[in-house]
Amino acid sequence: MNFQAIKLRNFFLLFTVLLIVTGGYNDQSFSQDNVVVESYPETLLKHITKWNNKQTDASQRPDTYIEINQKAFHDNIRLVKTKLLNDKTKLMVVIKSDAYGHGLELLGNVAEMAGADYFGITENHSLQIMKKMNLNRPIVRLRLASDNELMIAHANPDVYGEVEEMVGNIQMANLLSKLGAEQNRSIKIHLNLNTGGMSRNGFDMSVPKIRNQLLSLTKLKNIQVVGIMTHFPNADATDLDETRSALEDFKQQSNWIIGNSNLNRSNILLHVANTSTTLRLAEAHLDMVRVGSLVFGEKLEKEAPQALQQLMSVYSKVGQIVFYPKGSFVGYGSNHTLERDSYLANIPIGKVNGIPRDLVEVLIGGKRYPTVGNMSMNTTMVDITDSQGEIASGDEVVIFGKQNKDEIRVEDHWLSTISDVHSFIGQLNQSVRYSKVL
Repeated sequence: MNFQAIKLRNFFLLFTVLLIVTGGYNDQSFSQDNVVVESYPETLLKHITKWNNKQTDASQRPDTYIEINQKAFHDNIRLVKTKLLNDKTKLMVVIKSDAYGHGLELLGNVAEMAGADYFGITENHSLQIMKKMNLNRPIVRLRLASDNELMIAHANPDVYGEVEEMVGNIQMANLLSKLGAEQNRSIKIHLNLNTGGMSRNGFDMSVPKIRNQLLSLTKLKNIQVVGIMTHFPNADATDLDETRSALEDFKQQSNWIIGNSNLNRSNILLHVANTSTTLRLAEAHLDMVRVGSLVFGEKLEKEAPQALQQLMSVYSKVGQIVFYPKGSFVGYGSNHTLERDSYLANIPIGKVNGIPRDLVEVLIGGKRYPTVGNMSMNTTMVDITDSQGEIASGDEVVIFGKQNKDEIRVEDHWLSTISDVHSFIGQLNQSVRYSKVL
């Protein structure tokens, strides 16, 4: 090796060491801030640019608005695919309920680009949107649809596309067989078993009559069993023994169905794992996992990767700043009393925007400031006394999201109750939702 080659080798060795020392190769530090734009697929960048070009310029937006980070969604899906799953396990990205309130049209194509193998939805309306988006991944409805929903969707594939239906009773299977015959095609279905004990959507195989129905169901014409599934309601519990036991029961029950119905196992997807199960019970990954909240950046389980990024940011601005003397009451009910002379910032955001009434604090200028008094329909009051003179009307306020080096996350308020997180996100005012600009 000549002298120049040795110098070049030593330079790259030193550069690698510096990267490791500074966290450049540390998965846990992976964030939107340290990913170079060149690392993203060109198709993704063009897609986001298209969104950016057709939406209102930032200077023309209302004071209160929502921003969705499409690149972060891509990163989160890639993280799940590469760090949590093996090459044999498919990933269903659950984008039901308008992509958990983040915007189906904003994120559907991004999920496909990131490697989603399946989509999970619940509503016919979602099917209409996805049909127009020309998505190329199979779709499973993760709810027992009503007869009316089934007839509308499967009688009009030109409007709703194709959807694989979750089936939990023999009556639904008979209707799908009839609809398939009328359309001269086969409708794919996923048998939902009540093995997990949810008692919501599934066949209860402890009942002999149900077992007989399952066998007769597999013989129906114009429907094709392509999946067998269940749902674990307690996968977030401290003790997972109950879930492990249910998993073994599911394996036995699905094997019984496949064996006694002469189904081809290689054509059947076995899937039981929601987000909690995916994170906490690797042996339950089976052929596919169904991940929703995780890919939207919600760290609702302690096992969630630190690198996950919150997609949604909620912004507002300081309206006006008003002085009130010590002893003044603040808000409806007069249940907050100022303990000192105070400067309060009037923020034009409130219950009508879907903001939780128990919001504790916001970010202004990268610092946290407490909310005071009961929230109004359109107004939240923030105590900025400690920074009076540094904050002015029009300054950016972050309700959820990043500002400078700090970040307020949704689960900071509701880590213990996932339902409250989803209620909040679903209620946010969607008429002021934008894609984060590249």
